[in-house]
Amino acid sequence: MDANASKEHLYDIARRLDVHGRSEMDKDELVAAIQKANDARTRQARSD
Repeated sequence: MDANASKEHLYDIARRLDVHGRSEMDKDELVAAIQKANDARTRQARSD
């Protein structure tokens, strides 16, 4: 995850990952939420 990406880019990624509450998050929160969503998807993929 590129923490130097624009907030708009991070928001778009969060939208595609269906991160809830993304519209009220700042950049740091978006980065953390995207990382958490990616980690959850990785765990799910490994368990399938």
